[in-house]
Amino acid sequence: MKGGIYRYYVLGLLVVIYAFNFLDRQIITILAPSLKADLGLTDAQLGLLFGTAFALFYALFGIPLAKLADGWHRVKTISLGLSFWSGMTALSGFASNFAQLGAARVGVGIGEASASPAAYSLLQDYFPREKRATALAVYSSGIYLGVGASLIFGGAVIAYWDTHYTEATRPFGLAGWQATFLAFGIPGLLLALLLFLTVREPTRGAIDGLTSPGDPAPFRSVGREFGAMFPPFSMVGLARGASVRGPLLRNMLVLLGVAAAAVLVIAWTDNFLPPARRSPLGSLAGITITTNVIQWVAIAIGAYCSFSWFQSIRLRDRPTAALIGNRTFGMLSIGGGLMSFASYGLSPFLYLYAVERFGVGPEAGYALGWVLAISGGLGTIAGGVIADRARRFHPAGRLYVVIAAAILSGIILTFMMTTSSLTLYYLFLGLMSFLQIMWLGPTAASCQDLVVPRMRGAATAVFFLGTNIIGLGLGPYIVGLVSDVSGDLRFAMLSVLFVLPVTLAMFFLASRKFPALEASAVERARAVGEPV
Repeated sequence: MKGGIYRYYVLGLLVVIYAFNFLDRQIITILAPSLKADLGLTDAQLGLLFGTAFALFYALFGIPLAKLADGWHRVKTISLGLSFWSGMTALSGFASNFAQLGAARVGVGIGEASASPAAYSLLQDYFPREKRATALAVYSSGIYLGVGASLIFGGAVIAYWDTHYTEATRPFGLAGWQATFLAFGIPGLLLALLLFLTVREPTRGAIDGLTSPGDPAPFRSVGREFGAMFPPFSMVGLARGASVRGPLLRNMLVLLGVAAAAVLVIAWTDNFLPPARRSPLGSLAGITITTNVIQWVAIAIGAYCSFSWFQSIRLRDRPTAALIGNRTFGMLSIGGGLMSFASYGLSPFLYLYAVERFGVGPEAGYALGWVLAISGGLGTIAGGVIADRARRFHPAGRLYVVIAAAILSGIILTFMMTTSSLTLYYLFLGLMSFLQIMWLGPTAASCQDLVVPRMRGAATAVFFLGTNIIGLGLGPYIVGLVSDVSGDLRFAMLSVLFVLPVTLAMFFLASRKFPALEASAVERARAVGEPV
């Protein structure tokens, strides 16, 4: 293939892989009734499989796997990760209890964490700077293609299986939900092979004239990143040398502070929870384990590990810490996390609200799947295209597009949640999804533009910490918590608007200093010792 055509082939293949990423993580939604019936799972256990546990492993493993993307072969990284999470998806079909399915889902999260840091870095070396928001937006359209496909094709597989086979005639004795896991997992293994055989690894940074060598010991570097996150290894690393006693003390104080905050939040939220939310899942060392305990312990672990890793980066890799440790990068990551909080918070309840409000049946899953796939996919692409055009008029033009889309999506959400017409509900959902996801491509490209090529994987991992810990880790749980406490699902879904003013403030403040930071990325890296 010619260079121009080939780069779009690579982009298209990565879009399909990203769609599988979301298809495999979202499939729990459509399989929930079958899993409850066959495995005896509770709603609380389903929530943990879908949200917080997945988000924790996905976010934290994204950091060391991003280091692998920055120092090793990115095509191999994605191929191996895709093979692993697809295998785990297929393996989920053989689970016989919650623990086995939970272990497989953790494997899915770990494998999927390898995809985006390597894909983002790869696309930066296939597309010039002026086309990167569009390229990343097209790549991000895989999110809604996967979400829509999970609803449409997941339901189709189960329906076919249940209508064509009885319990006595099932092939290999597989139930419909088991066949669905296998039907979604096995094609991913073939897709990984196609990627490995047909996609070339470009020279890192060559398109920008900043060629960057790979890491001579990439897997040792990955181990170092793991050690930087988890105690006691994180503390051992900081304890070496008298000059780091201050960082070690801060690390220990943060660990104690995060643990204390988790205890307080658990105690406070327990006071409001209905009995169903407080039902025990088991016990550990005499402590009763509930969904509320697991939720806030997971968030606390994520917060501590993120702090500990960044603290280690400041000591081990000053250039990376300097370029991703400024306020503008932080505001972009937090702003993206808050946008994800709204979308992830709404997603699990869109079908449930339609059932309660309009009395729809299972056929609504097909309608919702197509609406989300089309509107969300087009919205991600449009966000990148419009943002790249806006950048021609102003260096921070991409972020102004994000601000406008966020405001309009909030207005449309209000109409969507107050209409009494199912047709208008679908129409407003399409418009809202189109606008709400426009932030992703422009924000991701802006974060990439604040670093030099060697740091792109790390920048992506930090960016995704916000979208996963704030968005996926908190969004669904908080909306569900507000619904349980208030007894009003519509109010709970509208409550995501409470974060909109903070979201807008983050993007506006980031836009003020972004142009200067983008223009000086190479100079700032050189100033702290980066050989560029």
